[in-house]
Amino acid sequence: MSLIFLATVLMAGLLTAFVAGNNRSAAVGTIVGSRTVSGRTGELIGILGFSLGLVSEGTFLSTASDSLMPHTGYLVFFAFLVSFIIFFVATMMRTPLSLTMTLVGTAAGISLRLSYAIPVTFLEELIFVWVAAPVLVIFSSYALSAGLRNMKIKDTWRAAAISKVLLITVSFFTAFTLGANTLGLILSLAGATLPVYALMLAGIFIGTIFIGKGTIKRVGEDLYSMRYSSALVSLLISSVSVEIATIFGIPLSNTQSLTSSVVGTGLSYRYKSIYMKPFLTVVVMWIVSPLLGFVLGYSI
Repeated sequence: MSLIFLATVLMAGLLTAFVAGNNRSAAVGTIVGSRTVSGRTGELIGILGFSLGLVSEGTFLSTASDSLMPHTGYLVFFAFLVSFIIFFVATMMRTPLSLTMTLVGTAAGISLRLSYAIPVTFLEELIFVWVAAPVLVIFSSYALSAGLRNMKIKDTWRAAAISKVLLITVSFFTAFTLGANTLGLILSLAGATLPVYALMLAGIFIGTIFIGKGTIKRVGEDLYSMRYSSALVSLLISSVSVEIATIFGIPLSNTQSLTSSVVGTGLSYRYKSIYMKPFLTVVVMWIVSPLLGFVLGYSI
């Protein structure tokens, strides 16, 4: 086992730990905060979701990773290192930054520097999804949230019980889609070998249990104070969009999808305003993170 392979595997585990830790609150924060489940149960749901997504669908992004950059050991290591530095700085600044978009930008920068030909069709599909997905998510969340609010509920207690069960389910699904897409991209770049799986699964456990409460928590706290139905819609629409992207082998940011979904849900309430500054901050980071990754990747 070469030193560069070992370093790449360790970096994959480290990235995984930070991604899991920073997205824990996005996946299970609502069910823990509302005391639907205990903190430990919420962590377990997150760990199971992240892990099952990684193991069952992580290789769905292998074609995308092959298209992005050559899988030479030291190049993948540097792509992980640059992405980790950017992600770590954003975490310290409590800014929701997309590791997916950063990693894609870094890989593209490295490929351009090496004159590695990224398929034009893949780039066109990627850019289209990154632009179209937030718009579709906002409209879908708006429509579903407005529709649910207009429903006449006869048995309030039964509806509340069903909502809690559904909220637990979509929380697990949110963790699952992050494991399949964002962590799947890391897996595909590092190589789906047993050591990589082992270190990434260990990273999921360590990150979920020990690393922070997650900068993505701002999305739910600052943009909109979510009710059960609002949280349910936001998590459902965002996770479905990421799962669809995973099935088609397209890297899509969970941060981007969740933020768009929360905004769409919030807009459906006519008499309640949304604090847009955090959303605009996230939008700026959507643009900055891949560009910064690209510049640093090209500079290596």
